[in-house]
Amino acid sequence: MKNMLKTLLAVLSSLAISFSAYAGEFAVSGTAEATYIIGGTDDSNSKGLGITNELKFTASGEFGNGYTWSYGMALDGADAAANDDTSLVLGLADLGTVGIFISDGGLSQELGYGIGAYAVGSDAVNVGTLERGRDISDYNNVQYHLPAGILPFGITVKAGYAPNLNAADGASGKEGNTIETTTNATGIGTATKVGQDASMYQVTVQPIDGLSVGADYFRADGSSATQQQYESGNLFAKYAMGPVVVGYGLTRIAPNTNKASSTAIQRYDNTQYGVQFAVNENLSISATKEKSERQTQGAITNGNTSRTKTEKETTVDTFAVAYNIGGATLAITKSEADNAAYTDNNQVAMTLVSLKMAF
Repeated sequence: MKNMLKTLLAVLSSLAISFSAYAGEFAVSGTAEATYIIGGTDDSNSKGLGITNELKFTASGEFGNGYTWSYGMALDGADAAANDDTSLVLGLADLGTVGIFISDGGLSQELGYGIGAYAVGSDAVNVGTLERGRDISDYNNVQYHLPAGILPFGITVKAGYAPNLNAADGASGKEGNTIETTTNATGIGTATKVGQDASMYQVTVQPIDGLSVGADYFRADGSSATQQQYESGNLFAKYAMGPVVVGYGLTRIAPNTNKASSTAIQRYDNTQYGVQFAVNENLSISATKEKSERQTQGAITNGNTSRTKTEKETTVDTFAVAYNIGGATLAITKSEADNAAYTDNNQVAMTLVSLKMAF
């Protein structure tokens, strides 16, 4: 036993010397933004002033063997949790990167097509519920990233795993969690659980100058036999040539609906595309269109085993202009939704004026 303890102490001492850390660095960054928004069902029935503030605290350092570490915590006012959007990441040089993310570390490429003078597509203002699928950052997760430069054409590969799908933001150290409760965000069909755990994968590539292509895939496991397994994925391509950038994206979603329900959503098919033009080094304009088709299975009728299917399509057109000087950006964004929230004849239009300061 004594020899075993001596050996263990020797190994620990060796590791302590190998992994001794240098003094780290600490930084604060973020944005302060004033907004004025008007709109709604008649383009003027809501008006509001606001100031958003986002702060990110980061700390980083390195070990004596060339490995690095970084810690981040974001405070954005979107969550009442005391410990919001945190991460601890280890850079292991040629071995890649390992990180633990608390409601952070998104891998979704839903906005990867990247067109928007102010923000990508309708992500600037909410003119109706567009189902976009799940992201591993919806849950507390652990990730592994291949080291940069190991694959040709700038290929990057990232993988994430969420051991629990109860979306508990801001989990602190040593904190447990319960299995996800039954939810039904869509309001259609019988309420179900997303699953018990989930995995997600992301791949991006830059085959030629100016062209970026990427995809992701999310899958939840542990659903009951009566549920459709939740899956979602995104594919995008973006090409920049001089002052012009064009982008195109596809999203496919299979919700975790109850197979026995007479009115259950089977799938969403989304398409998004747009163009952005830099008038000069300060001024840029953009236009995007997003389409989302929801397919719902109907009730069994006349003793038939087949189900009827209904489709609802919502579209969003977004136009934006932004002027940047120094660390300040003044932008105007206009979004119009047709059949918003997959509801017939539901028209919603919103205009956002914003002044953002980066620091």
